[in-house]
Order: sequence, then C-alpha cells, then structure tokens
Amino acid sequence: MKNRRESKKPQNAAGRRWWKFWPGRDGAEEEGGREERAFRRRLQRRTAGCFFLIAALLFVSSMRLLALSGGENAEAAREQNSIRVEITRPRGTIFDANLEPLTNRTTHYRAAVAPTPQAIIALREALPEDQLEAALDRLEQQKPAVVDLEEPVYAQGITLFSVFDRYGEGAQAVHLLGYLDGSGHGASGIEKAYDQLLYTETPLSAVYTIDAGGNVLPGVEPEIEGTAGSLGDGLALTIDSRIQAVTEKAMSNLTAGAAVVMEVGTGKVRAMCSLPGFSPDNLADSLEADNAPFINRALSAYNVGSVFKPCIAAAALESGISAGLGYTCTGSMVIGERAFHCMSAHGPMTLLSALEKSCNTYFYNLALQTGAEAVYNMAKSLGFGQSHTLADGIAADAGSLPGLAVLAEQPAALANFAIGQGDLLLSPLALCSLYEAVARDGAYYAPTVVEGRVTAGKLEPAEVPAPTRVMSRQTAATIREGLVRVVQSGTGAAGAPAAGGAGGKTATAETGWIKDGRPVVQAWFAGFYPAEDPQYVIVVLGEDGVSGGATCAPVFKGICDGLAGL
Repeated sequence: MKNRRESKKPQNAAGRRWWKFWPGRDGAEEEGGREERAFRRRLQRRTAGCFFLIAALLFVSSMRLLALSGGENAEAAREQNSIRVEITRPRGTIFDANLEPLTNRTTHYRAAVAPTPQAIIALREALPEDQLEAALDRLEQQKPAVVDLEEPVYAQGITLFSVFDRYGEGAQAVHLLGYLDGSGHGASGIEKAYDQLLYTETPLSAVYTIDAGGNVLPGVEPEIEGTAGSLGDGLALTIDSRIQAVTEKAMSNLTAGAAVVMEVGTGKVRAMCSLPGFSPDNLADSLEADNAPFINRALSAYNVGSVFKPCIAAAALESGISAGLGYTCTGSMVIGERAFHCMSAHGPMTLLSALEKSCNTYFYNLALQTGAEAVYNMAKSLGFGQSHTLADGIAADAGSLPGLAVLAEQPAALANFAIGQGDLLLSPLALCSLYEAVARDGAYYAPTVVEGRVTAGKLEPAEVPAPTRVMSRQTAATIREGLVRVVQSGTGAAGAPAAGGAGGKTATAETGWIKDGRPVVQAWFAGFYPAEDPQYVIVVLGEDGVSGGATCAPVFKGICDGLAGL
C-alpha cells in the first residue's frame, strides 16, 4: 500500500510549483531561497523605478515653476544689485506739413558719469559751476550722475549719448505745440492732445552694478537700456515752418496779439502765432511775466469791429439787395432815440465804396434793410458763436453771438452788430472762415491743424472735412472786389503787398475798457493774398493797438511779402 502523504500529491501546475517547497521535499529549501532572492531583486528594481519617476516629475514641476518665476526673481535680484539713471525719455516727433521736424530738430551731448577720479577731473573742466556742484553732490555719494555737455568729454567713467532737444532755440508755434510736464507727458497744446501717440514708456537708461553698500562698482561699464528715439514716427501738423517763420517775423514788433494764415480751399492752418511767446524749455521765466504769455490769443475771442462787415454784406447780397444800393453818409444816423456815428461824413455811398472807406452809417442802414434774421443766419452759418475744436483740448473760444431775438427786437443791437460791435466777440481763427468763403467762391472749410500721423517717415493723411457753402459765387466775387479796393486805395492801404495785390479790411474795435486814462481798442486786419486767385487768408490781431491801419496793416503786408518770397 502506498504511503498516505504521497497519495495527496497535487496534480495541477500550481500545485506542482508550491509542491516543490513542501517541507521534507528534497531540494525544496534551496529552490525557495533562489525564488525569494529573485523576488526581492524584482521588488527593488520596481521601487527604484518608481523613485526615479517621482523624482523626474518633481524636477519637471520645479523647472516649470522656475521658468514662471525665475524672470521676476532674477529681475528683482538685478534691481537690488544695481542703480538706474534715466538719460532721456524719447518722444515722438511733431512735424510740419512738409515733414520738417518742429520738435527734435537738434541734438546735444548728455553723459552718464560714474564716480571715478578721471570723470570728476574731466567734469571740473567742462561744466559751469552750478551744474558741476549738482553733479559732484551725486558723485561724492558714490552714485552716478547725468549731465548735459556742450562738447563731448572723454574719460574713464563717462558714457556719452547724443539726445534730442525737444524744442531748442527758435522753437516755432509754441502755443499750438504746447509743452511737457515734469514726468515727460504733454501738459498743453498738441503735446497734450496727442500724448498717447507721442509718449514713450521706456526711457533710455544706464544701469550700474553696485555693491552691498549701494556704491557703484569701479571698472564695470553700465548696461544701456532703451534707445534715444528716432525722427521717423510722430504727428504732422498743417503748419508750414517756412510760413510760420514769415509770420513770426512780421509779428515781432507787436507786444501782444495773434496772427493766423490759412490756406484757401483746404482750411489748413499754415501758421499760427500768439504774442507774447514763451520758451517751452524754460517755463519758469514766463510764469510771472506780464501779458499772460501762455494764452493762445489766436484762439481767444475779442471785440472785432469792422472786419465783420463782409458778413453783413454777404447777408444783404444773398437776400437780394443790390451792391448798388445807395446811402448818403452825413456822419451820423439816429436809430430809435440814439445817435450812431461814423468816422466822417462820407457822402453818397454804395456797398463797394462803403467797404473801401469803412462807412459805419452805410452798414447800419444795410443791416436794417436786410433784417435781423438774414444777418444772424449768415453769421451762424459761418460757425460764429460756436467753439471749434482743433484737437482734444484745443479749441477756439466760442466767443459771443447775440441771439436772434435780441437783434430782431432791439434796432440798436442790430446796428452795433452791423459794424462788429456790441456783444459780438470772435477769435482770429473764427474770422478765417468768413474771409475764406469770400476768397473761394462762397464756400469755406473748417480750420484744421493736423495733417496726419507719421509712421517710419511716411504720412498717413487725416480726413479732410467737407466744405460748407454759405454764399453764392457772385456774392463772394462782389465782396472780394470791395476788399481789394480797401487795400488799393482805402483804409487798408498800409497793408498793400509789394507785388500781387491783396484784399482786406481794417478794424479798430472798441472794448469799453479804460487803461491809463485812455480807451482800449483791439486792432485788426483780415484779408486774402494775392488779389487774383487768392491762396491764403490772413487774420492779424493787435491787442490794445492803435488802429487796424497803423498796428496790423504793416504786419499783413509783411506776411504777404514773405509769402511771395517762398
């Protein structure tokens, strides 16, 4: 009989595997040891694999976090170990209509100076005392300084740059351009209106490495960040720098006033001058100056006087009144219970002769014949009494236009309106619309000062507004003829140019003010040049002047003669 234990021997494969290790079986312990060692080796390999996989994942995650925060940390560490000085903050260029720069026209030397003995010695020879003292205060503290130099200076520790002068000597059209605040942003004029376009966020800077005490490390050159800017980008104005120069020269004998030169047929302002002027590079010198130099008088409203008479003439002609309408000037005229006077008893007058001699009584009568509604509507259609925006924050004063009800119900108010007196106030820029309509067959373009944006030296023109017709060609031609007579043989003879002829009108507007015991008047000359096929409208204001003929006519002539020479 077989042994009972042997009869229980398992027959399946799994049984055969564990049966080999059954106690008492030959070689079971040796087999079991080999299998256990193999199992342990497999377990070790799997454990090591898992460890390296987890380590790799942690490494990748760390690298991703470092990539996200490393730049900021590195920059922070760099800032802690360096000191930055701003050399200049470049700003987009403002150009004239021919892409000649009105800003950034010239350059000068500016130096970043490290506190080295060689640099200090060189600066002592190059800088005036006040600038030297300010620079030495920084350098003695082992801090870098920034100085302006007339000539280049070379020494260890001095890094030279050529930077733009924002305005420089002889800056033109400063009231229109405006000026900057202490942070380099536009504070007035075009600089403010287009600050977003012209301002540069990143300045040109020199970055110096410093030690733990905050002192500049000797012998280590600064790292330069940013650029000094270029002339290629910015904004172009309608101003023509040549015409601006002519206008400013002609205005130089006036103490206070304004002049505007507008191109006929486009409404583009080619010159705008206001006096007194100021230096945008040195505003402090003008802060306490007399006559409010920061006011742009070209955009400010004044009493206008007889330069308004062409508006009354246009209203009358458009209403069907003939230019041959006669009236005899006796030197005065009673309207209601009040006497209105003329400069003299002119005798028989027609529209053309009344313009030539500036006969007040003729225009009193003409306004009464035409009616309040017609003269009011003509003035309104020319934009009078309305503010005209040239750019964001730059607008001509609305002035004052008497209401239709006042003119209709008060004959005295209508009489004053007929000669540009009473409550009527207009700016030099506003008057340009009237004279452009007369010069260009009855239509005018609203004044503009922006030619377009400049990118990489190329102009992207701004949209040109559509013209507004306010009178017929025949009406405009008739008034032009009368204004030419004013300059040829009338009250504006002092404004006659050397060649080409012109048309225009003088005015000596009463203000009602008394200064030093004398009445204050605003002197004017408004007209067009040349007489045939006019190209330009010119309006000149002499604030607190003598008369239109004496104060402003010579300025008008000077501008015309200058235009002829271009």
